[in-house]
Amino acid sequence: LGKTELQIPSTSANSAGDLPDMRHESEPAGSQATRQRAGLGPTVGATPTGAGYGLDVTLSAPNQVFLRGRGLDSELGGTLILRGTTARITPSGAFNLLRGRLDILGRRMVLREAQVQLQGALVPYVHILAGIESGGITSSVLIEGDAINPAVTFTSLPDLPQEQVLAHLLFDRSLDKISAFQAAQLGVAVATLAGRGGDGVMGAIRRKTLLDNLDVQADGTGNATVTAGKYLGDNAYSEVAIGQGGTSSISLNYDLGRNLTAKTHTDSEGATGLGLFLTRDY
Repeated sequence: LGKTELQIPSTSANSAGDLPDMRHESEPAGSQATRQRAGLGPTVGATPTGAGYGLDVTLSAPNQVFLRGRGLDSELGGTLILRGTTARITPSGAFNLLRGRLDILGRRMVLREAQVQLQGALVPYVHILAGIESGGITSSVLIEGDAINPAVTFTSLPDLPQEQVLAHLLFDRSLDKISAFQAAQLGVAVATLAGRGGDGVMGAIRRKTLLDNLDVQADGTGNATVTAGKYLGDNAYSEVAIGQGGTSSISLNYDLGRNLTAKTHTDSEGATGLGLFLTRDY
């Protein structure tokens, strides 16, 4: 696979409610076959169309599988296997986290875990975990379930109610110490994670500029850094960062093999670096 975009829908599939019973007059065979495969067509006496040829297809995607939506911006890689028949495809396999983040109201959380897994159906199962540690409390947000309508839960160590966890995630303080405006922002954050928010300004700019990654971060003093990343080929990824104070850096990652990556880095201060990284999954 080349560059692949996976989008968590901004709303659940059934948010508009079920359609009333519909009668299809002179429906084309192709339309009826599509409805049957989706479980929406007549099933009595129905048979799958096509010859039903056997499948054994392996799709390799070591990188450039982008999973986005609901504040999530991540890149994954992995392998997908298609078996069964052309009439009934049975997919299996998973794409695992390479890099990513979760943005809620400008609060940046680096992803700890992310996986898109196919378990016999063409609707993938997603598992995404992000969080931060502050004030002795480790707060996490978990997005898990089928990609059409995943569930969102908030957990912490030590254990706290979910609304308390969300307050710590966004504002580093307990629920009884946030302002009325911040309380309203909690509702906006929940709406974003539930799929009632848009892709955001940065997502729109990234699509217009054909970049694979576009990010803006601010440090504790308010200085902003813009980061732009782009794949130069199947195995080479370059990233440029420009700081508000005129500092800049450029890095290049080159995959030498399935588990071996070479990384180079240089910045406007004259610092340079070169490293080889070996990674294995267990």
